[in-house]
Amino acid sequence: MTMCIIIYNMIIEDERGVYASIEDHMEAPTPEIKMMLYENTRFQEFLARHREIRDKDAHIAL
Repeated sequence: MTMCIIIYNMIIEDERGVYASIEDHMEAPTPEIKMMLYENTRFQEFLARHREIRDKDAHIAL
């Protein structure tokens, strides 16, 4: 019986707000998107850092 009451309360909490008015919502702000002009350079920097991380000689030296 206790388990049924707990599950019932969980269902009620989960469904809270399901039947709320659709008109009572706030509009999300439009995110600001910045275009990357030098995406290739950024990718090359990423690859260089990745090679440094995977360097076996540096791993052995540590």
